[in-house]
Amino acid sequence: MVFRGKPSHESAGMNPHRARLRNYPWVPVLMSLVAWGGLMSSASAIVVANSSTNTNAPSSGSLWSHVGRVNSGSGVYLGAGWVLTAWHIGAGPATFGGIQFPWDGSSLRLTNSDGSNTDMVLFRLRNLPPLPRIPLATSTPAAFAQVDMIGYGHIAGSSQTNIGPYTGFYWSAQPFKSWGNNRVNTGGTTVINVGAGNITVFSTTFDALLKTSAEAQAAAGDSGGGVFLKNGSVWQLAGMLNAIGNSANQPDGTAVYNNRTYSADIATYRAQIEACIAATSPVLSVKRFNDGVTLCWPDTGVTYELWLNHNLASTNWGLLAPALTLTNGQFCAFLPLTNTAVFFRLQKQ
Repeated sequence: MVFRGKPSHESAGMNPHRARLRNYPWVPVLMSLVAWGGLMSSASAIVVANSSTNTNAPSSGSLWSHVGRVNSGSGVYLGAGWVLTAWHIGAGPATFGGIQFPWDGSSLRLTNSDGSNTDMVLFRLRNLPPLPRIPLATSTPAAFAQVDMIGYGHIAGSSQTNIGPYTGFYWSAQPFKSWGNNRVNTGGTTVINVGAGNITVFSTTFDALLKTSAEAQAAAGDSGGGVFLKNGSVWQLAGMLNAIGNSANQPDGTAVYNNRTYSADIATYRAQIEACIAATSPVLSVKRFNDGVTLCWPDTGVTYELWLNHNLASTNWGLLAPALTLTNGQFCAFLPLTNTAVFFRLQKQ
């Protein structure tokens, strides 16, 4: 799955990062971040210039727990049971926090404004991970905005070294979940295609001179991983890792300065994502707790009311207004036990 042909915004004059490295020409070879077919392991992740141990949650507070393992790549848990990943990774069981959650068979491939298929797919899990619903960016990240990237697989497997005419890192032999950060390039969005459909993306450049605190470049296997932007005090999902742009004659299994990472622009597809989640019919769960019951349902972005009836043969449903808590992506209400049978239902407000 290779795209050849320079995206329209990739002129040297539009990217100050690239201009500083013009002795090392960047070649428009895009590769999807699916399993790499070389001698190393089949999945890869974030290569970080300043550290080879970014394998725990970042202190920045970005949404580490929402990125999980899906097939040979990564996925981002959005809420209400829905996960976002790349189409070329595909739907399947997803692992979050060391627990595997089975896929319930539901999926939706996102489309472009012209109706064509993208390289993005939403799929729903049978059980809900204990994670809150994730905020989605409403606009494309601004040029030079710093973003955190989180994915599964290889980290830097060497210190900084010369690799042919380039400088960079070899990948590690073993995969890890890891994170890094970078700044968004100028030029806004462009459209690429690595063989699984057109997709609107923004990009970052692996920079030797203008490094962030954990300058990062994606690698094969990162597809479906998350790109997060802090808006005020709130971390939002701004992108989904999709492809990399390598340099001329760059050896496989390496990340060198001036490489690029291409991430699907969440703002472009936000309306479709939110509509899919909102259309989910929430399942009402009831659990005994001390001298009462706890009723919970997932946060789909739609307001539901809780109704009660003592007889299913009757249409005499009564509206309840219990105090609600929102915890780990679910609304919950506590009701005391009664001596009579009670039935509950949810209804859109």
